[in-house]
Amino acid sequence: MFESIIERAPELARVEEAVMALQLEHGEAQAKVAGLASKAARAREDDLNREALALNRGSKPPKPKEPELQEQLERAQRELEVLERRLTLSGSDRSRYIQEHDEELMSLLVEARAEEAERVSKGASEVLADLLRYFKCEDDARALGRLVPAPAASLENTGAPAPVTAVWGARTTQNFAGGPPRGNLEGALRYLAGLRPGGESRPKAETTIVGDSSEETA
Repeated sequence: MFESIIERAPELARVEEAVMALQLEHGEAQAKVAGLASKAARAREDDLNREALALNRGSKPPKPKEPELQEQLERAQRELEVLERRLTLSGSDRSRYIQEHDEELMSLLVEARAEEAERVSKGASEVLADLLRYFKCEDDARALGRLVPAPAASLENTGAPAPVTAVWGARTTQNFAGGPPRGNLEGALRYLAGLRPGGESRPKAETTIVGDSSEETA
């Protein structure tokens, strides 16, 4: 969350790192509890089988393994519950920080967006220039089609079989090189090239009038 500005807000970075660390620890604790629960269940079955076998042979039953694993499981479950509470508290700290520094964070986001817009605009301008040169090939192909006259009709075909000729029809970006329409590509790049850095302010909240639909807010 807030990856685009995390380096500009050290306190926010600290809060985010704390939450992420607890999330990782919580996941590991969950895996530990699941593993111990599985081991304890298998140990119980093994203990019962070994005790039954020992009694049938008239010998003393071996020491069971399940109680020790159950103790480990209970400790792990308690640690998991504590981690869940720590994670909840840490999430509350993050929410509180974001609320208290709302305007500052929004300002950083606007600034970062403006910088990215400048980079996108520069890159799109370069690609647009290359694309227009690429489309020049299409324009030249159309011009060639207008310059080459259609073959004259012959009353009698006495020569060798003519080679196969592909009929292209109107030469466009789609049937000349494939891909989306030329206007779509060029329009998208012109839009991106027109992005400029900033000064964008936070949008104002719209006002809603409850119980009166006869008028609209400006």
